[in-house]
Amino acid sequence: MAAGARRLYKRMIADISIFNKIFYGILIIVVVVLAVSGFFSFSYSRGIYEREAASSAARLVDNINTGFEDNLDQVDRIIQSIYAETDYADSNNTLKKVLATPSFAGYGEELNAIKVVGNFFQRLMYLRKDFNSIYLYATPEKSFSYALFGTNKLAYDPTGEDWYRQTVAADGKTSIFAPHRPYQLNYDKPVISYSRLLKNIDTRNAAPYGVILIDLSMDSLSSLVDKVNLGAETGVLFLDDAGRSIYTTHPSYEEEALGKIDRAKLAGSTEGKLTLTLAGAKYLVSYRTSEITGWKLLTFTPFAAIEKGSDRLLIFTLMLGIVALLFTALLTYGFSRLLFKPILKLQRGMGKVKLGQFDFQLAHGANDELGQLVGSFNTMVATIKSLITEKYEERLARREAEYRFLQAQINPHFIYNTLQIISSMAVVHKVPHINTAAKSLARMMRYSISERTGPVAVKDELDAVTGYLDIQKLRFGELLDYETAIDDALRNAPMMKLVMQPIAENAVSHGIEPTGRRGVIRISGRQNGDRLRIEIRDDGAGMPPERVAELTRRLDAPDVGEDANEADRLHTNVGLRNIHRRIKLFYGESYGISIESEPGAWTVVAVEWPMAAKETGGKGNAKASQDGRNRKEGDPV
Repeated sequence: MAAGARRLYKRMIADISIFNKIFYGILIIVVVVLAVSGFFSFSYSRGIYEREAASSAARLVDNINTGFEDNLDQVDRIIQSIYAETDYADSNNTLKKVLATPSFAGYGEELNAIKVVGNFFQRLMYLRKDFNSIYLYATPEKSFSYALFGTNKLAYDPTGEDWYRQTVAADGKTSIFAPHRPYQLNYDKPVISYSRLLKNIDTRNAAPYGVILIDLSMDSLSSLVDKVNLGAETGVLFLDDAGRSIYTTHPSYEEEALGKIDRAKLAGSTEGKLTLTLAGAKYLVSYRTSEITGWKLLTFTPFAAIEKGSDRLLIFTLMLGIVALLFTALLTYGFSRLLFKPILKLQRGMGKVKLGQFDFQLAHGANDELGQLVGSFNTMVATIKSLITEKYEERLARREAEYRFLQAQINPHFIYNTLQIISSMAVVHKVPHINTAAKSLARMMRYSISERTGPVAVKDELDAVTGYLDIQKLRFGELLDYETAIDDALRNAPMMKLVMQPIAENAVSHGIEPTGRRGVIRISGRQNGDRLRIEIRDDGAGMPPERVAELTRRLDAPDVGEDANEADRLHTNVGLRNIHRRIKLFYGESYGISIESEPGAWTVVAVEWPMAAKETGGKGNAKASQDGRNRKEGDPV
């Protein structure tokens, strides 16, 4: 498992670039910070929303209780209006007068009493739209009942009713009764009743005058709930002191709520909150006991409504986090690119050095640590190039010293004179082949050991190589022939000395001779854009592609070390690789020798160097020389 973890670490972290490590590392840090801060911010905000919802539910309960107090106060004021009546001219038309005696003196007094109570009821209808009925009971003879809806119960005696006993026990305080069917009426809709014992109406009479009962429709309770502006998703449930449902705005979950609420716990607490799941939805239930009625008022707020605010905050936080992440990614990418630009330059520069290229300098604008590193790298490349150049020039100087030493050992005039004697003797004795060989060897010797070490004209190099090929024709006879086709514009162009002869020697030795059949060597030259190109082609044995690739590889191989034997070093210096490296060193890395071949058919060795600004030799001849048959158009090169 540890080995697998190491491989995973290497693949995902160790092997990726430093740029990606910093870029993705910063992004991961930002994502983690945003995620952690967003989580705690969301949790904290959700707690605030829940506390605010509970506080809002408590305020709703307080507002409804305040409405009850106001409602009770209004009913009390209405009842107390009976006490406020004072004697005036027609004192027989007051409720005090009506209730002052236990019975009527006659029918006229009874009719007058009915009229007085009826007027009082009419005034109540104008004061409250939710009034349904009024019931006054003084004695069995003096009981009055008026109602908008429902019919009076005949011979109704309240003295045996619980509400009557509770009212009498209240001793002058108003009692409120939960929604119920009217006590004194035949009516099938619930009402809320307010009752009070009428006493001390007349300070001269301390005995109670009777009991008043006022019934309000359920609209009175609905109006209290509507005034607090509950949300459409928030429900209200009233429970009486026995835990029974009195009123609800959402009957759909009333029964389920009553089944799940712990009523004993609810009865032992005046206020609080709890959580219920109703119809698959989670609700926050806040409750408080009314000091006036003793009823429990419960509000049901769905958590979905509570969480709307926190969900909006979550969405906003996510959007803000995404924007921040994108902004951070852009800044991080730009910063990383700016930071790693010198490093990328160094990486490309090291790649060039690895390929053996030293003719470049990296640009650097900053003077920070990375800029100083790029500057040091440039200095290192320049130093390496200088050392390589000095080393190669040192070897060339040593070879030149060797050549000069040989020249010093053999007097050139002695060689020329000797070859002239041989040529003259061949003419006298009529041996033309010896004459040709002597003249060709004289040309080659004169060209090879001349003191000129700089560039030579193409025509001089061509003259030296044709001398070599003339000698080879004497050797092979009809089996070897050669052709030359050099453009007039190239004949006086400068080129390096001793380039064509080693290539022609390889064409004879490795191309024509192994076949045992007649072969032709073609030497052509032309201008190719801003380059000069010489091609030496033989139609000999050719080479397979892998051999061509091997030779090409060897051309670019390092120089043979100082510990190599003399034969290897001489072969390297005068061979194809020596020519290739000399051209690159003198003209640049984009020039040198290229090889193409077809097995059993032909081989072409091409030499390219840049077009010179100034010619080396004289004006040259009008036409290029051509021996043997001409090079045909379309021949492979």
